[in-house]
Parts: sequence; structure tokens; C-alpha cells
Amino acid sequence: MLNTDPVGRRVMNLYIGSGLAITALMILAGLMMRAAQANWMPLSTGSFYALLTLHGAGMIVALALCGMGGLWSLMRRHASLSAVPAVVTYGLTMLGVAAVLVATLGGGFAGLYTFLYPLPFHGTWPSWATGLFLIGILLVNFGWMIWCLQMLGAVMRTYGGLRGALAWDFVWHPQAFREAGRHAPPPEAFPALVAGIDGLLAGMDCMLLGIALLTHWIDPRVHIDPLWAKNLTYFFAHTFANLIIYMLAAFIYVGLSYATRRKYQTSVVFVIAWWSSLVFILTNYSHHLYMDFVQPRPLQYLGELSSYLTAVPVTTVTIFTALMLVWRSGMRWTLGSIFMYSGLVGWVVGGIGAEIDASVPFNLHLHNTLWVPAHFHTYLLGGCLLFVVGWVFLLIESRSVRHTSALLRWVVSLLTFGGMAVFLMGFYCGGAWGVPRRYAVEPPPGPLTAKFATIGAIVMIVGFIIACGEGFRLRFAGAPVCPQGAAEKQSQDVP
Repeated sequence: MLNTDPVGRRVMNLYIGSGLAITALMILAGLMMRAAQANWMPLSTGSFYALLTLHGAGMIVALALCGMGGLWSLMRRHASLSAVPAVVTYGLTMLGVAAVLVATLGGGFAGLYTFLYPLPFHGTWPSWATGLFLIGILLVNFGWMIWCLQMLGAVMRTYGGLRGALAWDFVWHPQAFREAGRHAPPPEAFPALVAGIDGLLAGMDCMLLGIALLTHWIDPRVHIDPLWAKNLTYFFAHTFANLIIYMLAAFIYVGLSYATRRKYQTSVVFVIAWWSSLVFILTNYSHHLYMDFVQPRPLQYLGELSSYLTAVPVTTVTIFTALMLVWRSGMRWTLGSIFMYSGLVGWVVGGIGAEIDASVPFNLHLHNTLWVPAHFHTYLLGGCLLFVVGWVFLLIESRSVRHTSALLRWVVSLLTFGGMAVFLMGFYCGGAWGVPRRYAVEPPPGPLTAKFATIGAIVMIVGFIIACGEGFRLRFAGAPVCPQGAAEKQSQDVP
């Protein structure tokens, strides 16, 4: 089985269960907004922007919860991890989620999930809603920093400090490394290391920005430089969102290894790829600031260069090795393996869309159009969410005596992926035609693309509902009964 540690399993279930529940609610919120843009559902402008703020913040935090819980559980197999910090992190995160929920739905805060200064302080919503939203974001960030500290400490403690966690000697002194009988960290340790380091830096950035914004909220006479605030905002928001998919890469390393009964190896190329991502994740945020002519030009060049380089190492290495794992492995295509393998497609397509938008000549036309939500919906919905759902199904299938029929697998796949493709194309086509993003009432052809997107979203949701029903059927079917020898062989095969 993929996870037999009771404590690790309970913490993982808490995080992933809550994350998926919030994700489901945010998908419904997104459906409402697209239906409103299609003129199929009445929604006031104020309600639309409040819902948009909640949708953006909620979806990012929900998928981050899934990655945090899954990676924590995977690292507990190799390191000594106390459940207390994980529970504290969860509690702070959920308090933050509740604060954001009250600020947006109760207070009508509509300063958007990036809370870009000075927008949160210039709206029709009450002042307390702004303060509560900022406090909620800081609570989430505080929990995130505790989790990052625990991950970083566990990796360094287990593998001999930062040098060992980076597998430095494994790369530069391989012969001495092997002669000493040492082993490189497993693949899932590198997402934990990168999330720990980069996540802490992004978290400190958020604390600095958040305290400055709260100070301005308390005393509006306190001046904040808008360009300074914008750099800090996108450094945090872009890094945090990026780290979600890097955390969930651990699901690929362990999940596909389980599905194919092949071990995912830590290689020199793999390690160097993660070294590069450690740097590029932190430096590519400035591609969001091309239009800011007062931005220091070296940062703009660095943003474009890093945007291209960050997509190559880990993405290419992870996807290529995943293909090699599956190639001629005889893997049985269950719902778990289908979802997880399909998530690689969303990762690639969303990454390509991001690279196009990060290119200055294209960015001149695509900046702040629907192309932007197109690419991040692709890698979050078509990548991250599929990795999480695939992981959950692999866990369920490893403990179930029943199997999903081929017909049901086809039905779920066609509805889910077909509906998702139509939904995403509504964004891509709208962006290519210059439809602006974040408009409650879109100019033509926005309403037309929103109609197709709404239909696609409904079809996709039906597919997920059917898959959810099948998951419950498998979950409560009972565990497989194996002879002792077969059970021992299974425990040896599973990583």
C-alpha cells in the first residue's frame, strides 16, 4: 500500500480532504462567474468581484493544502516529523480561510486575491473587510511558514545538512559518495527542500508586505511605494502558486512508481534540475511587470530569461522520466493512473501558455487578457488537481477489492477531460481575441466564449461527480485479502 503510517495518513487525509472540499466550492464559484459573463445568470458587479476575489484566493490555498498534506505524509516515511506543527499549520490556514470567506461574502471585499496596493483601500466595501482579508492572508502565510520550516528541518536533519539535502557530493564526488556507502535523497525529498527554502523566502516577503498594508489600513497617512508593493506582491503570489505544482511533483514520483511497479531514480540530471528550479522559481515573477516602465530593466530581462529556464529542468526531466516509467511497464490504467498521467498534459500545456505570455512581443497583446487565466487554470485545474485526484484514487484502489469497469473509465475520462478542454478553450480563445480579464461584463466576443466555457465546466463537473461516486464505491468495498507471501511481495514492490 502507498501509506501505512496511521498518523501520516490521518494528517494527509485532513489536508487533502479539506483542500478538495474547498476546491469543489471554488469550482462552483467559478462556474457562477462564467455563467454570469455568458449572461445566463444574474450577478451584480460587486458580487462578481467579491466572488472573483474569493475564488482566486480559495483555489490557490486549497491546492496548496493538498500539496502540503501529501508531501508531509511522504516525507514522514523518511524523516521524523511531529504531527503537532502540521496540525497548527492546518488550524492557522483554516482560520485564514474563514477570515477571507467572511471578508468577501460578508463584507463584500473585492480587492482581488493579489490584494495589489492601493486597490484594497479604494472600494465600496467597508474598511473592516479590508483588514479582515489581510489578516486572513497573513494567517495562511504564517501557517505556510511553519510548514516550510518543518519540511526544511526534516530534510536537512535526515540527509546531513544542506549539503546532503542538495546531494552535492552525489553530483560532484560520485565515487567517494558510493564508496562511503551513502545514498542520495529520494526524489520526493527535493520538492520538500525547494518548497522549504523558496517558500520561507516568499513567506517572509508576504509578512513584510502584509504588515506594511495593515499599518496603512490602521493609519492611511503611512505611505507605501506602489512599485515596491507590486514587486513584493508578485514575488510572493507567483512563487507560492508555482510551488504548488512543484510540491505535487512528489505525487508523480511516488504515485507513478507505485502504478508501474518501477522505482523512480534520483539521478545527477534530476538533482541539477532541482538546483536550477531552486533559483528560477524566485526570479521569474517579474514577467508580470513588463508594462511597468519604471521597473528596473535588468529585472525585466531576468524575468523573461528565468521564465524560459524554469520550465526546462524539472518539467522536462519529470515528464520525460514519467514517460519512461510508463513505457512498456504493463501499467493497469485505473482511474488513479489515468488522472495522474493526464495531469502531465495539463502541466505541459499550461507551461507552454505561460511561456508564450512571458515573451515580451506576445505579452504586449496578451497582457491582462483571458490568456492569463487560461494558462494558470490549465496547470492548476488540468495539472495540479488531476495529480491530487489521481493520488487519492491510487490510495483508494490500493485498498479496494473492486475495480472500475472499462466503460466507466471511458465515461469519466471523456466527460472530465472533454469538458475541461472546452472550458479552457473559452479562456484561450477569449485571450487570443483580446477579451480583457477580470471584467464582470465582457465586450464581444467574451459572452460567446463564456457560454462555451460554462457548458464545458458543467460537463467536467458531471465527470468529477461520477468519479467521486466511484471513489466512494471503491473506498467502502473493503480491503483486499492476500496470502502472507503475496502481501510481503506487494510491500516490497511499493515504494
